[in-house]
Amino acid sequence: MDGTIVLINLLGGVALLLWGLRMVSTGVMRAFGRELGVFLKFCLKNRVQSFIGGLGVTMLLQSSTATALLTASFAGRGLVPATAGIAVMLGADVGTTIVAQILSLDFSFLAPVLLFAGFVRHSTAGSTRAKNLGRIVLGLGMMLSALKMLALASEPIRDSSVSQFVLSSLSGEPVLVVILAGLITLVAHSSLATVLFALSLSLTGHFPIDVAYAMVLGANLGGAVPPIMATLKAEKSARRAPLANLICRLVIVIAVLPFIGLIQPELALFEPSHARQIVNFHTLLNVACALIFLPFIGPLGRLTERLLPEDIIEDPNAPVPIYLDKASLESPQLAMANTVRETLRMGDVLEKMCRELKLALTGGNGPVFRKIREGNNVIKEFDGAIKSYLTKLGRESLDEQDEKRCTEILNFTTTLDHISNIVVMNMVELIEMGIKNQLVLSEEDLRDETQLLDMVLANLRLSFSVLMTGNPATASNLIQRKQRFREVERKAVDEHLRRLRNDKLLDQEASAMHLSLLSDMRRINSLLSSNAYLVAGQKEQ
Repeated sequence: MDGTIVLINLLGGVALLLWGLRMVSTGVMRAFGRELGVFLKFCLKNRVQSFIGGLGVTMLLQSSTATALLTASFAGRGLVPATAGIAVMLGADVGTTIVAQILSLDFSFLAPVLLFAGFVRHSTAGSTRAKNLGRIVLGLGMMLSALKMLALASEPIRDSSVSQFVLSSLSGEPVLVVILAGLITLVAHSSLATVLFALSLSLTGHFPIDVAYAMVLGANLGGAVPPIMATLKAEKSARRAPLANLICRLVIVIAVLPFIGLIQPELALFEPSHARQIVNFHTLLNVACALIFLPFIGPLGRLTERLLPEDIIEDPNAPVPIYLDKASLESPQLAMANTVRETLRMGDVLEKMCRELKLALTGGNGPVFRKIREGNNVIKEFDGAIKSYLTKLGRESLDEQDEKRCTEILNFTTTLDHISNIVVMNMVELIEMGIKNQLVLSEEDLRDETQLLDMVLANLRLSFSVLMTGNPATASNLIQRKQRFREVERKAVDEHLRRLRNDKLLDQEASAMHLSLLSDMRRINSLLSSNAYLVAGQKEQ
């Protein structure tokens, strides 16, 4: 029974440590995710700055996986070359060791203060950022409490003959320990937690130091896997840096593993404490990894490009979005970046529908209309998936700017869905009915319809730019184009009515169809510019 209680206490301490880590990471990401993203993007100029950026961001997030997701988001948008992403990951690895160094010091006396201060801050905060600051402080208090709990829970191990037998059996089996520690890290999604757990066990005084060193190696190897798993559905460019990081860690672990017995006495000369030796070994391992591989990130980048080549053929009309990664929901900024990418793909489908519509105006047939209707089904799949994805973002995790951006994306996808409905349910139906009734439009009417549809396509592309950049100047340009469209459309209507008055032989049904098509295009154009008024700070006219 005593062994069961010890095990339960250890598991509880590990769970509390992991939850504290999670609270700090998500709190920092939610409170300062946008600023961290800007800082990391600023650092991606060369390998040294990228390394420093990864180190600094990871020290704040206390999670190399979170840093990997930020980097993957930039890489997926083509903003980060493979070499810079690898340097960021190497810096992130060193960043986790510095956090371990800090937490290895005895700050347990601060735990009650941090827990109380974090609770008060979180409960009384009037803004989202202030609430997340309380979340960060609470997380730090939980981590310190968990480390103290683990140290107390592991004390009975020193008097247990069974535990001493198990630990002594693991001594001399470094490969087995590395595999076990790697699996533990994979389940925990945190190499830092595994290292701190090994540190807590070492405080019993009966934890073999070679087993602890092997656990550190396993933690570093297992810690490289979660970023790969989190980016499995991302673009190949976003997956290369985590893959290179796994390669680096695998090489350094294989190289160091046979020499654990030689390294330990050297580190013992500087720090006799086993706990300090463990965190020092963790730090030196990652610093050595960075020093060895930073000069070779160019060849590493080319290797990952060979291992993960870009897909030559990609179906842009795939009914299932490919970028809505659930792991990115931890960061509202990453989640919204993913939805923007899917929204642009949704817009590409609508643009193709409009081009097919242009073919239909000049003599459509069955396959053309079928393609347009298939595109409408894809639009609805995208719209539903994006809305479902964004609604999974907790409102308490969004600040005012994030909520505004979320609303912009939802409004834009709704706009695209409405336009798609107009194209299929109004314009395609009219054209098909005209073909069935053998209606013939005049050359002037066809010319006006084609000109206005070309203007709609140009404004559609410009609306993508407004969504991406949020630039008021671009939004104002789109509003001006809307006014220009109205002028051209009004002129086309006036000239058509003039021809209708002068030529009594013009087909009245064809005239009605033409005017309806122009009206539908005007509605589409107005929908495209509706979001631009918010960006430009103008009232819709």
